[in-house]
Amino acid sequence: MTVEVVVLASAGAILVVTILSRRLEKVWLSEPIVAVVIGLVLGLFVIGPVDLTEPAFLTFLELTLALVLFSDASRVSLGRLRGQFSWPARMLGIGLPLAMALGTAAAAWLLGLPLGFALLLGVVLAPTDAALAAPVLENRSVPARIRQTLNVESGLNDGLAVPALIIAIGLLEAEGGMVEAGGAVLIVIRELGLGVAGGLAIGLLGTWVISRGVSRQWMDPLHQKIAAMSLALAGFAAVQLLGGSGFVAVFVAGVFMSHRFEMRPEYLYDFAETEGHIMVTLAFLFVGAGPVAALLDTGVSWEPVVLALVSLALVRPIPIALSLIGEKLMPETIGFLGWFGPRGLATIVFYLIAIEELPAVPDVVTQAVTVTMLLSIVLHGVTAVPAAKWMGRTMEEMDDEEMPEMGETEEQPTRGR
Repeated sequence: MTVEVVVLASAGAILVVTILSRRLEKVWLSEPIVAVVIGLVLGLFVIGPVDLTEPAFLTFLELTLALVLFSDASRVSLGRLRGQFSWPARMLGIGLPLAMALGTAAAAWLLGLPLGFALLLGVVLAPTDAALAAPVLENRSVPARIRQTLNVESGLNDGLAVPALIIAIGLLEAEGGMVEAGGAVLIVIRELGLGVAGGLAIGLLGTWVISRGVSRQWMDPLHQKIAAMSLALAGFAAVQLLGGSGFVAVFVAGVFMSHRFEMRPEYLYDFAETEGHIMVTLAFLFVGAGPVAALLDTGVSWEPVVLALVSLALVRPIPIALSLIGEKLMPETIGFLGWFGPRGLATIVFYLIAIEELPAVPDVVTQAVTVTMLLSIVLHGVTAVPAAKWMGRTMEEMDDEEMPEMGETEEQPTRGR
């Protein structure tokens, strides 16, 4: 398999998805579904299954996630959010840790995994992907407060899950005898500490440089976006070289810069609508050509399938419901918010990072990650449009402006499909 073949196949697939984008909306198919299917066909019949742990693929996926983390964090105004409603804060502060804990317990029980690998699965399967929820986030029949709750939660939970991933990998390294327990703790502290410190430094530098460039009219809008993305990539690489977590750094930098700018410039998050869209679509294509193709080729046992169904139907909805106790929401709203937690880019990249760091990962863990992500892409993709229409009709029938769901909220930018 040559580089030219991969480029040709990938570019052709992007062209197909782009040409059919309007038609896909009408038949309830999301772009990630089509990208995975095309990737699967390419992996089985054209270029052969690809190994996402190869440096070229892994680097591409890591850089894509880094830029997505930065743009997602920067498009959410935490100050405005805190003053308007608490639903995303509850889902992130209570629901996300509970989902990780419940996912860890489910993995240990259903797959018989030791604590380290069970925790790894609990963390990897917890973050959600805004791109997969785009049909819901963009459907104006769904009340704005519900849409923006999912928008903010999906934009921030992958970044907030990174520290838990680092802890899980550190625990596995200690369990495997790669490092002493004390050494594992120091590694975790170093990665998180340098990540946070690096993120603050990137945010300060970015705020100063770009603000000065804008105020003095040194940069046009195009180069403002290029400067922001270049800063994020440079910061990611620098923190990684220093032994810290570049993912934590770009996430912290995005949050910091969004908070510091009084008027949040589009160049901080516009990447997700252009170059980022292409990169994320390619990432799903590679998922189809890699782990999904390999899964169909080798087969899967029943335990990972059961875990995947439990993860989608229980592990997220239950913690989300618990986190929203006292908010006086309709059961339909709670169910809607609990269901739309699609697993996407963060899940596969987090897992690949773990494979890169650890000497061996059980096949059952690989199968569980792949099956859960595949089922999520399909089930959340095909239910997004009809569920959004159903929620819109439900709210219209209630016709009660005093309901919490009908409260006003500022529209935050969304990450499109």
